[in-house]
Amino acid sequence: MIIVISAPSGTGKTTIIERLLACFPNLTYSVSVSTREKRKGEVEGRDYVFVGVEEFLKKVEREEFAEWAEVHGNYYGTPKNLLQNSLLCGKDVLLDVNVQGGLQLKKGYGKEVLLIFIIPPSLEELKRRLLNRKTESEEAIKRRLLMAEEELKYLLNYDYFVVNKKVADTVKEISTIIRAERCKVERIPKELLISLKINKRGDTEK
Repeated sequence: MIIVISAPSGTGKTTIIERLLACFPNLTYSVSVSTREKRKGEVEGRDYVFVGVEEFLKKVEREEFAEWAEVHGNYYGTPKNLLQNSLLCGKDVLLDVNVQGGLQLKKGYGKEVLLIFIIPPSLEELKRRLLNRKTESEEAIKRRLLMAEEELKYLLNYDYFVVNKKVADTVKEISTIIRAERCKVERIPKELLISLKINKRGDTEK
């Protein structure tokens, strides 16, 4: 599966993703390519692959991205090769992308994509969290809140939603969703079907 996690800025997505990766050691994390400035504490290749705008647009021309979008004046993209290699090896991939990217991936990869939207308890609570971060100006926070309202309009296009009141509870809920999706009949490995002598129609071979 390609597991997409989307959420408005300030919802706690980064912390949740870190805990999910700790819960599922066999889950591959897709590191996005970004043109934004590296923040304090971020590591090249772990948090993002940082590139210039010119280099990013060349990658777009070469169709190297499975999805890409411009967010808050910066470009972000998901490399195709990591997704394709992971799927060929039978591994699940976890992505942190915005709603535009999530819908692009759903269109391109269909049932292989699982869309999960993390939402705040309310827009007021989201504003409080952004203010508590103390990393941005009031104007920047206003822009993020307006963007959050736009992103939330796409909620009904997603497969699942989780309200992030407490991080631990949110991680448990998403973990349950992932485990349930892994057990869907449509995801049974071909090798298992063969070993059980079940053909594609679902009949048991005699």
